[in-house]
Amino acid sequence: MTAPDGYGGSIRLLVGVDINGQVTGVRVVEHHETPGLGDYIDLAKSQWIHIFDGKSLQNTPDKAWQVKKDGGEFDYVTGATITPRAVIAAVHRALQYVAAHHAQLFAQQPGKR
Repeated sequence: MTAPDGYGGSIRLLVGVDINGQVTGVRVVEHHETPGLGDYIDLAKSQWIHIFDGKSLQNTPDKAWQVKKDGGEFDYVTGATITPRAVIAAVHRALQYVAAHHAQLFAQQPGKR
């Protein structure tokens, strides 16, 4: 998944989603955010990315998929709202994609368990 609207450009993410539609984890694979300000999305520098663990479309309404400053439920670092806005929106889109394609994504292959 790519968040194309990060402050420093695109942010590439890996988003894990289980069969129940819950986020199992989000990791930033690549970003060019401002060092010290926007790079808190990197697990090596901050635990912020864990805010998505366990989130789903069922337990987090659409309007909540925003930073708190915009009326949502996600924390952010003061002065750095563009980066979390981009990541939050991308994770939300990933969950919407999984929901729309659930049958294909989680179809059991014949002879496999």
